[in-house]
Amino acid sequence: MPLSDHASEKKISLCMITKDEEDFLPQCFDSVKALVDEIIVVDTGSTDGTVDIAATYGAKIYQHPWEDDYSKHRNQSIAYAGGEWILVMDADEVIAPGDIDQIRMMLHSAEAEGLKFTLRNYENDYNLANLTINPNDYEEGEGYPGFISQDLIRLFKNDPDIYFTGKVHETVTKSFQESGKLVFNTGIPIHHYGKVRKNRIYQKQQIYLKLGKDKILKNPNDHIAYKGLADQYLELGMPEEALEISNRGVALFPEMIELRFNRGLALDRLNRPEDAKIEYVWVLERKPDHLGACHNLSQIYFAERLVEKTVEVLNRGVALGLKHPAVYFLLGRAYDAAGNWEKALEKFDRVLEMQPDFPDVNCYKAVIFLNRNMYDAALKALEREIEIGGNLAGAYTLLGQMSHELKELKSAAQFFQKVLTIKPDDPTAQNYLQQNAGQ
Repeated sequence: MPLSDHASEKKISLCMITKDEEDFLPQCFDSVKALVDEIIVVDTGSTDGTVDIAATYGAKIYQHPWEDDYSKHRNQSIAYAGGEWILVMDADEVIAPGDIDQIRMMLHSAEAEGLKFTLRNYENDYNLANLTINPNDYEEGEGYPGFISQDLIRLFKNDPDIYFTGKVHETVTKSFQESGKLVFNTGIPIHHYGKVRKNRIYQKQQIYLKLGKDKILKNPNDHIAYKGLADQYLELGMPEEALEISNRGVALFPEMIELRFNRGLALDRLNRPEDAKIEYVWVLERKPDHLGACHNLSQIYFAERLVEKTVEVLNRGVALGLKHPAVYFLLGRAYDAAGNWEKALEKFDRVLEMQPDFPDVNCYKAVIFLNRNMYDAALKALEREIEIGGNLAGAYTLLGQMSHELKELKSAAQFFQKVLTIKPDDPTAQNYLQQNAGQ
């Protein structure tokens, strides 16, 4: 593969560590081939076609057995680099082609030894508290509701004073701080898909879990280590373990907000809402605009049918700047439960302004319309829910119920049959079809 051909430009080495990345490597390499002058790959034991693929792109490949230390392998990779500058990426990341020239321009104009990029970690879950709604400004992000962003130094001078630290979640930040080197934030995104590829994320989580445990053993007074390990346990669906490590961390660092929030999350998932409320309230007393605590506390109040309290907490959050579709969706449901359907529709429409394909919102709108015999509006909402591929079973159920009310029994039966193709054990559809057989 011909790499960039810019004789007068500063030479850039792409440095990567790999293991079984055959599904992702070509996309990554293709995205930066116009930017980099050489590819360095430290492979830590691939058994698939990773090495062969890298070779077809002209990569210089070095074999190192995996040693449970991301920084060590990162530093091995940059030690082989011959370029004046080093670009670090993972195999499941890409840079948009439209940003390549801008990166090259910034490389020449910025008076800094390192350039920060914004890592967009794409997610499929609309309800994550720290999710940034996808502005749909990049083709690379199409189809994902949002991302969790993180600014990281990914392009830096080839300098022995710049190196990675941290066995897990490794960065060069500490070496920049210690050496006093300058950093320029480009604002350019690197698109990361690891969180939306389930097999890969599970494998990575297991590695991070092991390294997180080791980090606490070696650095029992590192507050970030406790938060990081609690995060891993929560992501893996292990709330009991998350609670145990959060309790240990809080005992050492009682004022650390994110540890207290993690403890609340763990308690919430263990179905201990009263204890979780204590943690969420504690967090909001110290950080009133904490999105996760505001939303999760409101969810508990809503489940307890404390509708006024739910509305109060969510509106306070909105007033503080919490503009998130999950907040407005819950607020709409709370207003609906309180009997204020006009306000409910207003909040549901706000959700759809922010995230047009947010699932289930149109179904809630349709219920409001159906309760007021506004059939055309209900039909329009349900057609939109189906168009975006949202809650299809819910949409067809409501269409069946509406058709039945309008005495269109054949259509009603057809809609309930559609429900059963999606949810074969759906009791509402089964009961309707049994009771109306032969009609």
